Amino acid sequence: MGTLILIGIIILLIILLLFVTVKIVTQPNKGVVVTLGRFEGILEPGIHIIKPFISRIITVGTAQTPVDLNQQVVITKDNAEISVKISLKYHVTNIEDFVFKNEDSVRSMVQDTRAALRGIIGNKELNEVLNGTQEINKELFKEISSVTAGYGLNVDRINIDSVNPSADIQASMNKLLQATRERDAAIASAEGRARSVTLENQANNQALLETNEANNKVLVNTATAKATALETTTDAQVYQTKQLNIVLTDASQNYFVQQNIDAFRDLANSSANTVVLPNATADGMGQLPAIGNLLAGDKAKTTTAK
Repeated sequence: MGTLILIGIIILLIILLLFVTVKIVTQPNKGVVVTLGRFEGILEPGIHIIKPFISRIITVGTAQTPVDLNQQVVITKDNAEISVKISLKYHVTNIEDFVFKNEDSVRSMVQDTRAALRGIIGNKELNEVLNGTQEINKELFKEISSVTAGYGLNVDRINIDSVNPSADIQASMNKLLQATRERDAAIASAEGRARSVTLENQANNQALLETNEANNKVLVNTATAKATALETTTDAQVYQTKQLNIVLTDASQNYFVQQNIDAFRDLANSSANTVVLPNATADGMGQLPAIGNLLAGDKAKTTTAK
């Protein structure tokens, strides 16, 4: 009976010894071995045997870790109160520094981040904060990266999730936004009307220009037609004159004599008592027999009358 108890005690001691001696480190973690309160080494993922009862293992995660910070009230340069919420991601780069150089490296990182955020936003006006979150992210990341390097970790990314002005400021911004929208709408309407008037004037000017061009074209065509007709008439008259001259040139002297006789006969039969003719004309007509007899008779009548 005593032997069985002794064997049981030995088995329990062996199990206890294995429990405190054999340690398993799982991925993506690493183990920090501390012996008698001092740093001894770092264990990679896997099974390890440590010194029983005098050594212990502190497990440290090496994967990237996200952290959401609570909303933080910050005052801008122009005394506007805003509530800012940010998030960040970090990973451990130096396990020994992470464990031993700071009692709580993550908490220190968070505190430094909030302090840096207050300083950056405190030097900017509200509009710069609302419209420049990307620039704030860059400034904050640069400042935090240099501070947290001594904590054995590295900040991979910082992002401003939201920026919410106070209720009073939000109400004022809503009024300003509404006024801006109304102003933009009025400007757009005025520009539309101006554009409409411009287009209408352009259309009227184009129509007037086309009308004037059409009228000018009609006048030109009319003038051209008249000039053509006049030229044709003139050409016809010139042609007629040429033809008449040709005919007159070819006519015999008797044609003109006959014309004179006919004219003189018509004149003699008229009611006129006296006919005055140039001497050359009268002498020429006297040479003709018919005219000579007519003139002789007239002279006799004139002598008897006297």
